[in-house]
Amino acid sequence: METELFDRFFEVEDRHWWFVGRRKIVVDQLKQAGVCGPVLDIGCGTGGVLAHLSGFGPAYGIDPTPEAVAFCHRRGLPVMLGSGFDLPFPDASFDAILALDVIEHVEDDVALLREASRVLKPGGVAVLTVPALQWLWSDHDVVNHHYRRYSRRTLERSVWRGGLEPERTSYYNALLLPLAATRKVLHRKNGAGDHLDEVPGPLNALLRGVLTSERPLLRHWELPIGASLVCVARRPAS
Repeated sequence: METELFDRFFEVEDRHWWFVGRRKIVVDQLKQAGVCGPVLDIGCGTGGVLAHLSGFGPAYGIDPTPEAVAFCHRRGLPVMLGSGFDLPFPDASFDAILALDVIEHVEDDVALLREASRVLKPGGVAVLTVPALQWLWSDHDVVNHHYRRYSRRTLERSVWRGGLEPERTSYYNALLLPLAATRKVLHRKNGAGDHLDEVPGPLNALLRGVLTSERPLLRHWELPIGASLVCVARRPAS
């Protein structure tokens, strides 16, 4: 990822509809999974989700980018500089791990998931989010150094190979998929590079409300299509 993007993430992620909606969905999935204990946010970025995890127990972050870690420290968050491929923690250290829009940034996603599984306690929960649908590929993916977008099948295949057992995998950002597809077409035509445009307050609130409205749906159903995927998986208990 371009390091200057971290400035923009830190500036907007506490209010931007996409960041806020994703955070609410992830926190709800952790609650549904009954998480209670130490949590590790791998590739935590500038800490927008990590700052909301204290209700589950001690929450820590790790990120390979010094700029991201510096922003987390400005928030007062316990974050260290390090690689998701070589986590500086003993085996079975955490009750839950997060990798939120992380594994698409690495060439070997399975190796990263294996390392995440190593530090997860048996029976522990992993919550992953990724961009979905390869046909939505655009300059946004290029600017953010993505290797791929996922389908449900390809995400679950990587999760299984990484030593985790998927419990539920669902598309999300489904209601806004037509808008996302339109934006991708415009990006391809005009070269726009990301989706972090500031939008007027009322529109931002509307988009946030639409995305957040999927939260109760995801408690009971796996949505058949959407611009993103969320997977809840567990490390086998034995």
